[in-house]
Amino acid sequence: MVIELAEALSPAALREFRALMVGLSSHFTEKRPGCFDVNVPAERLGVEDRREEDWREPFPLPLLGNTSADEEFSALVGFNPQPGDWGRPFLVYLMGPGVGDENLFEAEHADEPEVETILGFRPTHAVNVSACANREIDHVATALLTATVMDVTGAAFPDC
Repeated sequence: MVIELAEALSPAALREFRALMVGLSSHFTEKRPGCFDVNVPAERLGVEDRREEDWREPFPLPLLGNTSADEEFSALVGFNPQPGDWGRPFLVYLMGPGVGDENLFEAEHADEPEVETILGFRPTHAVNVSACANREIDHVATALLTATVMDVTGAAFPDC
């Protein structure tokens, strides 16, 4: 989802945005100011992730020595014995002139002349909230995270 902004975030708003992302995240990486790679547990957004306790995700396992070609192939996929991070993976990033992803911002807004009429302002910047998973809970978490980011940034309604 893209959250349109009427102006660039102030330094204080950017600090609050960062603090929100750090506070919600079980994993946090800041690639540049305002660009976050995060895992957010659904419970921190107010919803319950109802996966089974024994839910396991397939992952590649190393090949074992002295096996046939068929055994080697079947050994590539297994289950991760480590407990997974139940956080939902997201990329959340600020874009626009002077903050990064300027070309992406310009491309997304180049052929949308009606945006100003609909929103009542011409967006100068935006925040993109992208889920990196596609389950029902991810859609709910994306909507809730977007609403939370909107509260912190004082933004307009998101484009879906």
